Amino acid sequence: MLHHLSRTPRSTHASREAGFSLVEIMVAMLIGLIGIIIITQAYLTSDKFNRSTLGEGGAQVNGLIGLYSIERDARMAGYGINNTTALGCGAVSWYYSPNYSPDITTGSPLSVIRIVPVYITTDTVTPANPDSLTIMYSSNDERAVPTAIISWASATPEVTVDGTVGFVNGNMVLMVKRASTGGCAMAKISSAPTATKLQFLSGASNPTNPAGWGSLPTGYTTNDIVYNLGTPVVRTYSIVQEKLRVTDALQAAAGTAPMDIVDGVVDFRAEYGKDTDNDGTVETWDKTAPTTSAAWQQVQVIRVAVLARIGNYERPTVAGANCDATTTAPTWAGGSFPAIDVATATSQDRCYRYRSFETTVPLRNMIWRQ
Repeated sequence: MLHHLSRTPRSTHASREAGFSLVEIMVAMLIGLIGIIIITQAYLTSDKFNRSTLGEGGAQVNGLIGLYSIERDARMAGYGINNTTALGCGAVSWYYSPNYSPDITTGSPLSVIRIVPVYITTDTVTPANPDSLTIMYSSNDERAVPTAIISWASATPEVTVDGTVGFVNGNMVLMVKRASTGGCAMAKISSAPTATKLQFLSGASNPTNPAGWGSLPTGYTTNDIVYNLGTPVVRTYSIVQEKLRVTDALQAAAGTAPMDIVDGVVDFRAEYGKDTDNDGTVETWDKTAPTTSAAWQQVQVIRVAVLARIGNYERPTVAGANCDATTTAPTWAGGSFPAIDVATATSQDRCYRYRSFETTVPLRNMIWRQ
């Protein structure tokens, strides 16, 4: 008996074993490439917006932090030194072992300290360079009223005064000649004051006092003044390598390095606001530092501005052309920010965008001065 064998048609086997045709593979690859191109373009666009947002936010944060730091110190400017006689003092003679201030020793590494609330320094040789701003105030909260000198001992570093309440060991003091400008000296109380005497001995714990009186001014007489500065603050804000930097003069003399506050700040500008007719209103704004006590009393406010750079490099709109992200110099209330060059067509400064921040700070300690 013959068994019937079922057979599958050859055509059925052929259909099961057939793969993609060349045309199908090419169509699939084309669809995949199109998808990759779309995804890549979407990613690049998203990344551009992301970097732009982060850049804007970074510049915003840097500018505001820098401006806040300056404003915080400026509001304290003049505290403890806003007396009429002190403001006529000018540059202070001071010492930090083994160096003297520049008014005593030419080329001294010590900074110039002026008894003024704020001092704007501009580069007269290259005006496009950023300004710097020095702020000074006393940290003493025990005695804001000065004491008067009764007698001066030139042989030993001590002073007899009409009262020492509020003066303690370790306070820095400022001695000022009442009858003439200049002759201001700064030294540190080296021991607990008696009822009428302040001592300024030298030593390892008192590097701000030279042996004897050293080269500090002498010849103070009755009714000259001694101000208690406590631990004075003398901070200078400046731009160094596109960073906002703060330097404390006394700390720098002791070897402390300056501190960079924020990156990406490329320019800094400041101006004095002066009440020239004593009517309580600012009449003039300028960078001219007063030279007399009367002129300093006219300084009621300052206005400051910082320019922050957004760190995203922007290619020219037209390939091969010059950058055009910023073609007009940013401005503030006091004028332009000349530290960046956007006027020159080939300048790389044109390849970035910028944000300016400014504020006006009343010098309350000058308004409420003695």
